[in-house]
Amino acid sequence: MQTCCKGTESVSLKKTLKSVSKKIHQLFGNDVRAKSCVTDPDAVRPGDVFFALPDKDDMLAESVGLAVHHGCSAVVADRPVTGIDSVPFFIIPSVVEGFAAFCHAIHDYPGKSLKLIGITGTSGKTTTSYLMSGMFAEAGIQVGLIGSLGIFDGQGFHVHAEPNMTPDQLPLWLDRMAKNGCTHVIIEASSQMIANGWLGGIQFDAICLTNIRRDHLDLHKTVEQYRRSKLAIFKYAKKKALAICNIDDRISEAIVPLIDQPLLAIGMRNQAEISSVLVERYAGEQTFIVTAGTEAVAFQTKIIGDEFIYNCMMATALGIGFEIDIKTIVRGIERVENIPSRMERIECGQNFNVYIDSARTVDSLAAALRTIRDITPRKVICVFGAAEYHEPTKRLLFGKTMETLADSVILTAATDHLNNEISNAICDIGKGFTLPHQVQIMPDRAEAIAWALSNATENDSVVIFGKGELATKEQPNVVPFCDRHFAKQWLYENQSCFV
Repeated sequence: MQTCCKGTESVSLKKTLKSVSKKIHQLFGNDVRAKSCVTDPDAVRPGDVFFALPDKDDMLAESVGLAVHHGCSAVVADRPVTGIDSVPFFIIPSVVEGFAAFCHAIHDYPGKSLKLIGITGTSGKTTTSYLMSGMFAEAGIQVGLIGSLGIFDGQGFHVHAEPNMTPDQLPLWLDRMAKNGCTHVIIEASSQMIANGWLGGIQFDAICLTNIRRDHLDLHKTVEQYRRSKLAIFKYAKKKALAICNIDDRISEAIVPLIDQPLLAIGMRNQAEISSVLVERYAGEQTFIVTAGTEAVAFQTKIIGDEFIYNCMMATALGIGFEIDIKTIVRGIERVENIPSRMERIECGQNFNVYIDSARTVDSLAAALRTIRDITPRKVICVFGAAEYHEPTKRLLFGKTMETLADSVILTAATDHLNNEISNAICDIGKGFTLPHQVQIMPDRAEAIAWALSNATENDSVVIFGKGELATKEQPNVVPFCDRHFAKQWLYENQSCFV
């Protein structure tokens, strides 16, 4: 992450750093005021504050020396550098967090005029954010959205290649949203954003914790570190910010006593302020009752599954916390009939069910397959795309889960290309099957989807996993492969088979 950020406000560096950490050590020099900051030493211009981000090559001394040579007004690093005493030098535990806070400060904290809602958790962030957006829209509230599928700035939707918002970009988008008339902004906060300090300078009015499960150990190394990274989001909450937690999730329930904010709990199994019970579920809709205090309301949604009900309860809890009328909440949630790759139903006149889902964890995969199994009279055919991000230690679990809940499985690549790591992932997942005839390997994703669709018969269900909206990177002169578009095209071209 090499970035430059130029603002409009000249702010105190020391005061800004103290706003995110009490462990500030000023080696020498006086406080400085500046309105620009840089993390790339080659891009430093006179007067810029240089934030020396940690790097794996340990080039700190060289980077700082180059920044000073180019005329930086101060240096912020996580440790001292010998031989540098000509500019003010500050040491802070998280340089990235300090950089993020300074970016917000020099833009006069654009988030201060907005109601900021943070959503974190292993799964359900995107779905919950879409439901909340629908609810706010129904209530006549202009809302901005920053999420894994893109950014809505109040006027248009912008697709971006990377799922995380970098520190220098966040205040710019918030400023743009405020100028476009937004009063509320929903931010999907990944564990990477939280752990790396990218939320420095943010103060949330509400934080929603969907669940905490075993995931992203490639980044966080241990389960405990991953859980701590999720909980660290509460350091960016205002003192009386609303917290919403799913207490049916074992880890979330355990940390509830540690949350020092007003809290609303949701749950289907445990006693909670917002509870729910399923009434009926079919291939293309479900009905459930949500109870909040003395009020009980019915929801009828096109997206199905228990996980979706939890997301609806979380959005309902936020609406109640923000004093939105319950009938408006219901209408707003029900207006969200489709979310890309989130139990997305494909209907092209075929006599069997087709769903696309971006399940990236074993828990998400199991939850989706249980839902499909419950509404499928006959066979469940599963297309699963293996990828580099599927941790080697969990690949067997993916295989065992599919063997238990699906009748037939086709393993393929999650992306448009096949490399050694993806091939290894496919083989590792295949080892989780004790019945070899239940699984086939077709590395070509289009071939795998076509086989599943061509072998489905009346009242079967085909569910396509493992790609989602993030797997295809834009390449020059290459049309990205899209599960949705391919499946629809195949179904329309083979309509005669369903008569």
